[in-house]
Amino acid sequence: MNRYATYLLTPLLLLMMSRAFPQTRIQIINADLMEFNDFGDRKIRTLTGNVKLEQNGVYLACERADFDADANTVDAFGNVHIQQDTVDIYADKLFYNGNDRKAKLSGNVRLTDRKMTLRTAQLDYDMNTRTGYYNTGGELKSDTSVLTSKIGYYYAATRDVYFKKEVQLTNPSYKLTADTLRFNIGEKRAYFLGPTYIRSDSNHIYCERGYYDTEKEITQFSKHATLLNEEQQLRADSITYDKLTGMGYATGNVYWTDTIRRNSIKSSKAIYNEKSSSVLATGDPIFVDAADKDTMFLKADTLYSATIDSGGRRWFHAYHHVVIYKSSVRARCDSVYYSDADSTFRFYENPILWVDANQLTADTISMTSSNKQLKHFTMVKNALIVNMVDTLRFNQIQGKKMTGFFKDGDLHRLYVEGNGESIYYGEDDSKKLIGVNKAVCSNMMISIKEDKVERITFLDKPTAVLYPPEDVPEEALKLKLFKWLISDKPERGAFP
Repeated sequence: MNRYATYLLTPLLLLMMSRAFPQTRIQIINADLMEFNDFGDRKIRTLTGNVKLEQNGVYLACERADFDADANTVDAFGNVHIQQDTVDIYADKLFYNGNDRKAKLSGNVRLTDRKMTLRTAQLDYDMNTRTGYYNTGGELKSDTSVLTSKIGYYYAATRDVYFKKEVQLTNPSYKLTADTLRFNIGEKRAYFLGPTYIRSDSNHIYCERGYYDTEKEITQFSKHATLLNEEQQLRADSITYDKLTGMGYATGNVYWTDTIRRNSIKSSKAIYNEKSSSVLATGDPIFVDAADKDTMFLKADTLYSATIDSGGRRWFHAYHHVVIYKSSVRARCDSVYYSDADSTFRFYENPILWVDANQLTADTISMTSSNKQLKHFTMVKNALIVNMVDTLRFNQIQGKKMTGFFKDGDLHRLYVEGNGESIYYGEDDSKKLIGVNKAVCSNMMISIKEDKVERITFLDKPTAVLYPPEDVPEEALKLKLFKWLISDKPERGAFP
């Protein structure tokens, strides 16, 4: 090596050197000391102290630099700082090629654009495309979150960072893991580009596409989107979840499950409130209760379920065009309400129930269960029970109010209160018709066995007539409220 000159640089000297090269060359702006070193095929200028270089708007500062003017390259050492537009990059060492305008930085590398800081051990940065790349592990810090990965790509033009392999995003309230993720610094949004898991104290979330707004804490999930907590599960084609309000909005193939109570709702749209553990489902919703062997299916225009108290008890409301199927009970009505507080279903607006072989109609009907078996029901105003003997004959009971009691799941006793009337077809032991009994009594009690009237007890001034089978007048065949709606009885095939 032939060290042939050492200079203290002056502004005039720097200006002369600057004019000696076109602007595509690296320019020396400042250095406290410069040494010229001759390596034969390489002429190196070693710059020391407050070194500053520039090329087409890219500025480089460091403690020491080896500058090859012929090759247009720089090796920089100590407190290296590159500045291009709003991007600043810091490192211990740098190699920069001014011809292709690419830099290789190593040692405590920090890239910042004033809104975030990306840290890594090594970084390749292209000044032309303003893009960076690392494969030695990196960490991005924003105001509220820390994002790490094995591989990363930074794009200054769009302010995007792509993270690949062992991606993790953490903040005080959750932790996210993924295979691939794009983070936009301006939007403060993380975009999910593959299988992604988000875990917090209250729930777990999975999806394969979507985004997370780290500032507003709003997440949109798609492609196998699933939200889980200790008691419930929500799946859909797309879920939007607001962490601050606890609200979730699901669309497309929505499936909500209460894993404790073993019931679920299927629909095309649903709104989930995490704080009240409530769900509002629309778009052809179906409710399924599999708590016992006799699964119940329910359809309506709208379904709503929420907790009653801190003990986890729930209430349920379905309204408009309600259809219910259960092997022991079928129903149609405009709306139905159920509460865990009293284990009672309440049916409103033209309800029709089929309990075993009995058809029940009234203005309102309530039905209570206990230990997963029907216990009793109440029918209020225009109450009617019909039981078919054959296609032409029907046992009928009507009144203002009726209360029925079940025994071992079968209708056992019935009380009629107010304006009680009945038509009963009597049979002998061989099932042969012996007459038609038409009775009018304000209040009556009816015993039922094997879905047939066994005995009627009249409690208040009865009027009763027994007609022979061959001499039954037309008015003795049907009560005023009579209607037979067997064609409306729901069947299992109506539910998917």
